[in-house]
Amino acid sequence: MADVYTAPAILLIGNDPTEQHPLLAWQIRNNVRLHRARLYVINSNPIKLRRQATSFMQIPAGAESQVAGFLAGSEDAADALISLSASKDAWSTLRDTLRGEKNLVLIFGSELRGSDLSGIVKFGSTISGSKFVCLADYANSRGAADMGLYPELLPGYHPIAGSSQFHSEWGEIPQEAGLDLSGMVEAGKAGTLKALYVVGSNPVGRLKIDPFAFSKSFVVVQDMFLTETAVIADVVLPAANAYEKSGTFTSTCGDLQLVKKAGEVTGTKADFEMIVRIAAAMGFDVRKLVPFGGGTHADMGQSRGAQSGEADRHAVWLEAHGLEPKLSPFDPTAILDEIQRLVPGYDVSRMNLLAGNSQHTSLAKAGPGVAHRPEAITPASNDLFSSGTLGRYSRTLKSVVESHEVKPAEVAAD
Repeated sequence: MADVYTAPAILLIGNDPTEQHPLLAWQIRNNVRLHRARLYVINSNPIKLRRQATSFMQIPAGAESQVAGFLAGSEDAADALISLSASKDAWSTLRDTLRGEKNLVLIFGSELRGSDLSGIVKFGSTISGSKFVCLADYANSRGAADMGLYPELLPGYHPIAGSSQFHSEWGEIPQEAGLDLSGMVEAGKAGTLKALYVVGSNPVGRLKIDPFAFSKSFVVVQDMFLTETAVIADVVLPAANAYEKSGTFTSTCGDLQLVKKAGEVTGTKADFEMIVRIAAAMGFDVRKLVPFGGGTHADMGQSRGAQSGEADRHAVWLEAHGLEPKLSPFDPTAILDEIQRLVPGYDVSRMNLLAGNSQHTSLAKAGPGVAHRPEAITPASNDLFSSGTLGRYSRTLKSVVESHEVKPAEVAAD
């Protein structure tokens, strides 16, 4: 994210960072204002960042794929793009100008997917010092991907079948990929999906999935609000929000930061604590699931106390399970120890994190990943903060959205 603020030139294709990535938009605007960066915007909508742009090219919706092909040098894509929007000279001038830039940051949204990405990478690789930012939708989506939330990947984008540090560390790992969301829906309709556990998501409300698809399944929803998905659930677990728990956050640019608990609300628990408690109730050995036994030491050599995170402050659960209170299994720092040891690119300075600084993670030693079906990508778009799991239930936020829909007259600057 720091590179976006200092880059001499930025290319933005698709997305609307002002609405969907406020911090990124702020970095771009400040770079233009303070460092006179050159901003090139290609979008199907007249987004606000066009005001700061050196060049703004408006294209028809869905033409982003042709843009990627044109930049990569495809003549077919060039002909298709020219027939849809600006003249050939305008596009050729833009491409030549971008090729002449150094340290260009290429930012693109979910409009580019599948084979389009190889075109963008091919084009960016011809520019000295170029960097890429692939925009995910939600806060910490990048962190979830890095931690192996895809059904066919382990943390660090390693394949399930094969050999990696996770196979030797964790032992037995299923060799078949899990189900993606469409597969879960089909299994639910067929009656073969025995249980559905939804954490911090609202597939019924946001993705318009038929709620009766899971009528034969045991549904558990773990969320802050009673969303459309929670309404159909057999069990609803009230979850703490991001600032009622401690943990880590990985931004869309791969910057890792610590999140410290700001407050505690009676009746809610952190997602991590709920999962650990449920696992223990199901008979799993918590010592094997959470590497916390014997107490772990911070960088300064001090054994972390039970007060350092999501701890069982009264040690009731720990005592009942014969565990030492040096480091609670509810403390996400216990998992951070394992992440820093095993996940490629996360072996960063713990001292800098504790000091409140961000640390940039790397994908240099990550696995090859896997190609996903482009049609399986469902962008949040402008519903990002009102999908039901975030801000729909806040009167203040709703009033902002409602006043925003009036579309006041534009001013010269933000």
